[in-house]
Amino acid sequence: MKKIISTIIAAAMTATALTAAVSAYDFGEKNLGKNWSINVQVPASEFADLTADSYVTVEFDADQAEEEYWSFKPMDSSWTFIDPNGVGGPELAEGKDAYPVQKEDTSITFKIPADFVDSIKTGGMVIIGHSITLKTLTISSEAPVTEAPATEAATEAAPAGDSNAPTADKSNADTGVEGVAAVAAIAVIAGAAVVICKKRS
Repeated sequence: MKKIISTIIAAAMTATALTAAVSAYDFGEKNLGKNWSINVQVPASEFADLTADSYVTVEFDADQAEEEYWSFKPMDSSWTFIDPNGVGGPELAEGKDAYPVQKEDTSITFKIPADFVDSIKTGGMVIIGHSITLKTLTISSEAPVTEAPATEAATEAAPAGDSNAPTADKSNADTGVEGVAAVAAIAVIAGAAVVICKKRS
């Protein structure tokens, strides 16, 4: 009985982990340097399931010794900048041909416009940048959950009757909603295993 229960719990935990994580393409800590001459090509095979609704997230380390700017530029195989046209992407650099990032940033998420999807699925993606080291690229059907930095105003208790009192955001990772749901699912499955084993005995 213990073996059956432990097997089911392990399977449930694996399924929960798969819903929260997506396989990542490893860049192998690729430093893009500071002169825009280095590029990385992500093969088309990594984008087999790409759609216009997909979220592409690239994790990186910003060069902490740099003092001027950090930038990230994704392109299709013909070296055309993947401009999100305001759909699911960050602000563009002044020249409108790259995504600026900040020294403290560790990732950037953007969507692939519908008119780029086929070319990316066929030819892959080319990435260049300035003062960043690429770590991983992931593609997901859901936007990644990010933790908003705590602010003094949000942590202070609001006066009684204050309609501007901060409310809990159920989509925020800090609320623990997803974690509770995952644990509850595992508990239900484990409970079912116990019932099955009792019936057999």
